[in-house]
Amino acid sequence: MIRSLIPLAVVAVVAVGAAQSGEDVVREMHDRYVGQWYENLALIQTVTYSSAEGEGVDSVRVWYESIQLPGTVRSDIAPIDRGDTQMYKDDSWHVLEADSLVRSFQGPHPVLLLGFDVYAQPVDETLERLRRLNVDLSQVRSDEWEGSVTYVVGDESRQFWVDKQDLLLRRLIFVNPNTGSTREIRFEAYEPLGGGWIATELVFMRDGRVDVFEHYDYWTIDVQFEPSLFEVTADRTRPTWVKN
Repeated sequence: MIRSLIPLAVVAVVAVGAAQSGEDVVREMHDRYVGQWYENLALIQTVTYSSAEGEGVDSVRVWYESIQLPGTVRSDIAPIDRGDTQMYKDDSWHVLEADSLVRSFQGPHPVLLLGFDVYAQPVDETLERLRRLNVDLSQVRSDEWEGSVTYVVGDESRQFWVDKQDLLLRRLIFVNPNTGSTREIRFEAYEPLGGGWIATELVFMRDGRVDVFEHYDYWTIDVQFEPSLFEVTADRTRPTWVKN
């Protein structure tokens, strides 16, 4: 649940947005935090994977995330000495195993785009990436989610939900046009961070059941990353902010 900066007594007054399109919503999100949102973020998260049957836990991993906005994330999977890393930069994913690059592919990162980058990059760049995600930006409506009034941008197949009061992402919903399977990502337990916010719990769902649960155990914006950390090379560069 978002801990609002605005007293609950006045929510009914301030929560009514005037956006007429998805472009308007993105612009509101950007303009609310422009010049205030952090650019560097380091965090440690516990990632819990559900079993294939949807009952119980399959595995639990710890990920060390180094994020440089806009558009770059490095994820080192514990134990980091093993060299299992995922990198996202320049609109592409890169997967390293035991310090060897095993595959690269292009694709969007909607969590990064709408949870972080939207506040730190020009509006037109966010809109261009949303169009590549086939989000219908001409459609916007109001709805309610967990007690908050939200914008819902997009059609039934691809949409994102944004809290009208704090202009933070609450849900992503994508439907596979070939299989009809629904993927949903929920952004929960927001905490203030610097001039912005961070959702400290992410719930990844498939067809209504939890697939993956991410809980952030530690986060800081008081970090400077060495440039080599984000080079896609099969070397043994490790994030120096990780102490263990």
